Amino acid sequence: MNHLSSTPARHEVTTSPAMVLTEAHIAMPLAEGCYQLNDGRCARQAASCLLQPAPGDTVLLLEGQSGLFVLAVLVRRVTVEPSAACVAVPGAVALRISQARLELHAEQAIALRCHGEVELTSASAAISLQGQHLLASVSEGVVLSARHLVAQTEHCSVQASALLRLHGGQAMFTARGDMKLDAERVSLG
Repeated sequence: MNHLSSTPARHEVTTSPAMVLTEAHIAMPLAEGCYQLNDGRCARQAASCLLQPAPGDTVLLLEGQSGLFVLAVLVRRVTVEPSAACVAVPGAVALRISQARLELHAEQAIALRCHGEVELTSASAAISLQGQHLLASVSEGVVLSARHLVAQTEHCSVQASALLRLHGGQAMFTARGDMKLDAERVSLG
């Protein structure tokens, strides 16, 4: 049964003479936060409805003096291929989650994407990155500033196409085996 074209049973709950709760299906999005319903009416997504409705979803509507609003997504549309859900607040320029602890958990992947600036700050504790591989690609520059920098690795290779400069108040290079300097010219002192 195609529930986009069918009209759901209208079980209305009157909360006041001017407000009515009903159930409907989303036919298609019209503009940010506005949706056409399967019965032809248009409804706006309420700010409290954080799950962005998608075509085919069953939603709870509130009809009142301010208009028709999608209060909640009751049932996601069942499809052969599972689709992603989107958390969005119409009209908001930012979404902030404020809690003592916040955890994001995914079984397969987490992707953070931004066309602007990305900031990760810990004011008084460590930032830990753990993984089998860490890949970083930067098109302009990398600046590391730390009181102490410790790197431990089995193999380390640094390659610079123009200039490689190491400078310190004191410098020490040690090797258990051979140490080799290979250049057209070597200047010491």
